[in-house]
Amino acid sequence: MPAAKSLKILVVDDQQTMRGLARQCLMRLGIADVSLAASGEAALDSMMEKQFDLVISDLNMPGLSGVELAQKIKAHPVLQKTPVFLATSDAYRDQADETVDQFVAKPFSVADMRGALENQLGELT
Repeated sequence: MPAAKSLKILVVDDQQTMRGLARQCLMRLGIADVSLAASGEAALDSMMEKQFDLVISDLNMPGLSGVELAQKIKAHPVLQKTPVFLATSDAYRDQADETVDQFVAKPFSVADMRGALENQLGELT
């Protein structure tokens, strides 16, 4: 069972408001190490510099989409085991493929975020 305070999570969204909302939800769950990226390309750069336990990405972004980001992560020999959550509304879930480990409802709620994290990682302590 992971301790929430020890998790390192990267949030990727081209909208600053959504990045901030995701950070707030994660911090309310006790996760202090939350990094932010404004694009898929910036996320990959961050992942080359720091190891993350999880990536939460928006689906529709300029440049790399969330699905394309997930595909690049899963194809990379060092990053491939990093779980990727896709943040989107139910209407767009059919755009994802098997590289996406989990979905998170957008807009975020603390309860939805906790449920998705626990489903992937086990009960948070």
